Amino acid sequence: MHPDNSFARSISPVLILMTMVFFVVMPRFLLSPLLLRIGDSFAVDYGTASTVFLSASFGFVAGLLTSGFVAKRLTHRWTIVFSIGATGVSLIALTTVANLWAFHVLLVICSWATGLYPGSGVSSVASAVPDRHRGKALALHESGPNLAFIVAPIISALLAPLVGWTGVFAAVGACAIGCALVFARFGTASTDPARSISYSDARLLGRNKSFWVIVILLMVAAVGAIGIYSVLPTFLMTEHGYSERFVNNFVGVSRIAGFVAIFAAGAFTDRFGFSAVAAAIVGVTGVLTLLIGVTTGTALLAAVFLQPLLVQSFFPVGINGLTIVVPPELRNVAVSLAIPLANVVGTGLAPRALGAAGAAGRFGAGFVVVGIATISGIALLPLLRGGPLARRRHML
Repeated sequence: MHPDNSFARSISPVLILMTMVFFVVMPRFLLSPLLLRIGDSFAVDYGTASTVFLSASFGFVAGLLTSGFVAKRLTHRWTIVFSIGATGVSLIALTTVANLWAFHVLLVICSWATGLYPGSGVSSVASAVPDRHRGKALALHESGPNLAFIVAPIISALLAPLVGWTGVFAAVGACAIGCALVFARFGTASTDPARSISYSDARLLGRNKSFWVIVILLMVAAVGAIGIYSVLPTFLMTEHGYSERFVNNFVGVSRIAGFVAIFAAGAFTDRFGFSAVAAAIVGVTGVLTLLIGVTTGTALLAAVFLQPLLVQSFFPVGINGLTIVVPPELRNVAVSLAIPLANVVGTGLAPRALGAAGAAGRFGAGFVVVGIATISGIALLPLLRGGPLARRRHML
């Protein structure tokens, strides 16, 4: 399928897909730096405003679970176009709502549209490169979310004081629509037939021990990445007195170093295998998350800067693992099942729980609990012994 094994020749389609996944995650990443402004516009407190994370999580999961049915009818290519285009339209529509309930409804629709992408996107990346370079390709693809991590707080800090949260949403929505049109004209996607989730496929994956180990580790990573990110700006502003502009700029810049970590993790996984790389990432991430909850000053800012660098690098490692332990025809199904489970915990329950801890004056304790739980994830790795992820993969 790939007569030329050069990774360089496969970069172009992966870069285009990286742009698409940027707009898949951007709406959720905008919620955190803009949450206080959104809450003020609807005259609700932080605890009530934080319920928008649950709506975003619910919609995204619904999109993932229905993505196979959509892709089966539209093909992977047109599913990607529809996903990004509908996301842009929904973001613009969100700027017109008059109350929080309407915001919740439209946010569910927007998040459903974003959830249609991952199954088709990952399948397209996996089919675009030789197997020996899949880790690097998925790392490049996953730099799209990392770029959104960087851009979301920065554009919020720059634009929100001038045009409010509605102006930020409208600008991002217009860009998403434009990119969907560009992909419709120039983008390429997997030509493999898409499969919707069936009972037999679910049973097959349910008996796959390696699949479940990766799912649990993805849950842990989602809590450490998106869950922590969702409350981190508010934590730094309310508990440590940093300004909104400083926090949004600092949190955004801290994601820049994550690009290096993501590519390094992908290359190391191609060479040394899943287990060794996963153990290093999970362990160090847990320690840094714990330090966010117990340190102040320079030590706190160092932990805030380094933690996303490590935790973001796990996602291409985990997704690559999923593509290894399931047959090609089940890749979109595996992604459509694994990501919802990770999303419910990481982007739905975790922000809500951490927000409740903050409201109770226990923000620091929440970070400590997440850190300990993350470190505990290393205990799952011995379950992979003898499986395809436990062995070093043969690479040049």
